[in-house]
Amino acid sequence: MDHTDRIETLGSLFKEEVLQNVEHHILPNTFVLESLEPFPGYHGENLPSEAKPEVLYLGLSKKHDIEEIFRVSQSLHGYLKLKFDATPGELFLHNTRYSCIRLRGMRSYSDIANIQGCYLDSGFAFMKAHKLMDSGLIRIDKVFSMEGMAEHVYRDLDDDLTFYIDIPYHFNWNLFRQVTLNVKNNLDSRNFDAALGFIYHKNILDLVRIYTKNPDVNRLLQIREKYLEEIRKIQEL
Repeated sequence: MDHTDRIETLGSLFKEEVLQNVEHHILPNTFVLESLEPFPGYHGENLPSEAKPEVLYLGLSKKHDIEEIFRVSQSLHGYLKLKFDATPGELFLHNTRYSCIRLRGMRSYSDIANIQGCYLDSGFAFMKAHKLMDSGLIRIDKVFSMEGMAEHVYRDLDDDLTFYIDIPYHFNWNLFRQVTLNVKNNLDSRNFDAALGFIYHKNILDLVRIYTKNPDVNRLLQIREKYLEEIRKIQEL
């Protein structure tokens, strides 16, 4: 693949976040979670404002097809005239898997119940409310829009602080978390958040999502090289 390619394709992203219940502005007795820190590895001036919800998860009582969620969400944008990003996902909490819809970029908490009501009208049903405040693994199925910056390095076309590096290895989450810790311990600048992902691009392409402020290409290549060093260590075992 040429490094100047522009790519728009479906893929998945895996990350770990601390989640807690949203108890106001939601439909009664429904399970809605909010990420306390959407990018836990990054600390800087460009973090989202706390005045509005940044990342929410609507717990569903059953799994819906990815296509159905995308189609209904797309129709809601026109009907509600609200700007938000909705993607299907899964939460892994205490060895239990929950289907969900991830909402991002909403303007106000007061819109949550309205959005939930529209999903209900479209045949979706929500999980019953229960208390939670814990770390959980999250899978998001989304459309990636990205453009090459250099060989193996891409920038996200929808978010100025999001970048991707491709890697020739498929991690499970626990191994990726340990490798990322090792990578950060061997870099002078550790102020970035990393998540694991892949896209469908002829063959599956494995990625590390990097969230950080205005990195140059050389720094992203340095981060990638550290991941490659850790991958070589794994393969030598």
